[in-house]
Amino acid sequence: MTSGATLRSRMLIFGGLYFAQGVPWGFCTVAIALHFNLSSAGLGDLSSVAWLAWASKPLLGALMDRLPFGRLGRRRPCILLAEAGMALSLLVMAFASPLHDRRLFLVLLFLHNLLAAAQDVGTDGLAIDLLAENERGRANGIMSASKYAGVALGGQGLLLVASAAGWPAACGSAIALLLIPAMLVIGVRESPSPTQRRHLLRLALRAFSTPVALLAVGFALVVDLADSLIFPLTYPLWRNQLHFSEQQVASVATLGGLVGALGALLGGVLADRFGCRRTLLGGCLAVAGTNLAFSACRGLWGHFPVLLAYTAAEGIAAGVVFATTLALFMDLTNPRIGATQFQIYMALLNIKDAGAQKLGGRLAERISAPAMFGLGAIVEVLPLVLLPWLDARRAQEDFARGATQADTKAGHP
Repeated sequence: MTSGATLRSRMLIFGGLYFAQGVPWGFCTVAIALHFNLSSAGLGDLSSVAWLAWASKPLLGALMDRLPFGRLGRRRPCILLAEAGMALSLLVMAFASPLHDRRLFLVLLFLHNLLAAAQDVGTDGLAIDLLAENERGRANGIMSASKYAGVALGGQGLLLVASAAGWPAACGSAIALLLIPAMLVIGVRESPSPTQRRHLLRLALRAFSTPVALLAVGFALVVDLADSLIFPLTYPLWRNQLHFSEQQVASVATLGGLVGALGALLGGVLADRFGCRRTLLGGCLAVAGTNLAFSACRGLWGHFPVLLAYTAAEGIAAGVVFATTLALFMDLTNPRIGATQFQIYMALLNIKDAGAQKLGGRLAERISAPAMFGLGAIVEVLPLVLLPWLDARRAQEDFARGATQADTKAGHP
């Protein structure tokens, strides 16, 4: 596959790689949580450790931008090595338990997600290299939908395997599911790197000295907080307070993944048609409105159809927000240092999610569940005041001026 390959083939490879990320994520956050029946605090700790591993993405991005692997390219070898490492970490995890081997399990979980972050960096860098600007909305929709599908399969699908055949069998199935899409990347032929090594640090500093990029940094730390804040509450609430069965809760998680995939596809289409900022505004308002409405109808929470309806509505809106957020940050990235700058944005998003889930796990044990959903609605809308200033066209103009100045200085001793 080259940069001139068909749009369909590009979407296939990026969708497949994001599916490979989703399977172990669903396995870690859904199958583990339900199989071992973790508390809100325990679930918050587990998910925050997983998210923190992704904060290494800027370092991984800088490494990929600076150190090509000769004729093999600078993205493909990292993707394949990361996939192999993810499989190995899951193999070891098959013989550990978050209840009896807590520290070992958290170390393995961190390592696994560190490798998943490396795979994600390679995939995002490859996407920035190969995708045209008018393809990024659809591409991020497909990639996000594929990740949601992987989460759904890795969650309920592998939970069923664990229940029927045991925990090691579930880990083995997860390994198989994440390695199959790796075959897609073997045929990729990458374009030469446009970045000169001596310019990388200078370009990065210039990129983040622009007003738009600085605002984007702040936006990454506050956007879309609701899901991360509320997540540690959900499974213990469904299982231990509302007394839904493990299979019912797993079905809710699967529904959330499937409608999230549909929402991501919708978000990609809407972002290409109406722009990222308008689409993100509508998506965040929908997430907030859904959580506020659910908070207000506490008396109906014990009815399973109500839970399914909430999950479907919120999942679609969250999918729109997720895909559009990624597309917006791609638009706010200097293509000359695509992996580095984009992964800084992504690391900030992951730090935000880790902190919100840690906090959410603690708050869920101190305040009422309706108050948690109401709080989620509030924190979802507050960051939207920054959207008018996140102008991608202005950002690219600033990046172009900075690159010209860097090239001019580099041409003189």
